[in-house]
Amino acid sequence: MPIPFSLRKSLEHLILFEYIMSMSLRLIEIFHKKGKADDLDFLLKDTPILDTWHDHLPDGQTVSNVLIKSENTEFIIDLVEKYFSPIGSYRLVILPVEATIPRPEEPAKEEKTREKTPERISIEELYQKMTTISETSKKYIIMATIACIVAAIGLLKDDVAVIIGSMVIAPLLGPNMALSLATTLADFKLARKAIITNFTGFSFVLGISIVIGAFMNVDPAMPQIALRSNVSHYYIALALATGVAGAYAITKGVAEAMVGVMVAVAILPPLVAAGLLFGSKHWIDGTGALLLSVVNLVCINLSGVVTFILEGIQPKKWWEAKLAKKAVIIAITIWVLLLFILAILILLEQKIKLASVS
Repeated sequence: MPIPFSLRKSLEHLILFEYIMSMSLRLIEIFHKKGKADDLDFLLKDTPILDTWHDHLPDGQTVSNVLIKSENTEFIIDLVEKYFSPIGSYRLVILPVEATIPRPEEPAKEEKTREKTPERISIEELYQKMTTISETSKKYIIMATIACIVAAIGLLKDDVAVIIGSMVIAPLLGPNMALSLATTLADFKLARKAIITNFTGFSFVLGISIVIGAFMNVDPAMPQIALRSNVSHYYIALALATGVAGAYAITKGVAEAMVGVMVAVAILPPLVAAGLLFGSKHWIDGTGALLLSVVNLVCINLSGVVTFILEGIQPKKWWEAKLAKKAVIIAITIWVLLLFILAILILLEQKIKLASVS
């Protein structure tokens, strides 16, 4: 049986992604004054580095450059930090490498580290990325507003292509993945930032869609709106899958826009549908869509935390790891309880809807 065109294209994209990831390189620049270049060379001698060289600056600093594959970044950072921590006065800068000539050769088998390194970007890169894309900025609010308007048009016109377009521009990835990472690392500062940004985005999207719904003739029977106001276990499975996909892909360094669609597909359309229905005073249907949005949010963060843990994301210091373990257990317990409560509310909402129809 021939493979369907859409599945074939998906497989091609997956193969291309794996190829790109296997070739992804990083350049670590180590700025220091007290470290010795020979000591660093000895330290990195049996590690899977591709190349290393040193530059001496006029101010007395030395820049040690280490070229490596992205999946080995965290291992090298840990080694360098252990060397420089007692010495002090150093800074590591991690840069992505587009290309290098001549092409780097694979390290020989005897040069490779015995400890298996995780095939993902380093925790430092991941944390910096999450901190940046979870900002409650003017850009975030503008993009959330535009995505809301586009999604509302798609829902009202029953146009799937327009709804998909709204998911592409929706900035919902950052705060949700940042919250999952903050939970995994027990980073309360990042968690607070992510919660504020998430609440801001939700408020803007819901508020704008309510205003649109107040001025438009919204019919709950419209196919795309009806889909979002009737909760089923399929949507819960979808939210869990998108949380896993979002967290997994972002640890591999996939572009935020691609990952953002995975998260937005479960959150944006039902939230906009809820606002449109509330604005048109369809309270029962609007409640169903809002419940779906909240269920999806809980599922995405729950599966995101589990995925980060399976990817080996954890604090490096033992006391921080102990605190993070407690935070993860508490967070997962709370989210599972919330999911259970929401499931009960969904059943009640469906009974009320059936009673109102009959």
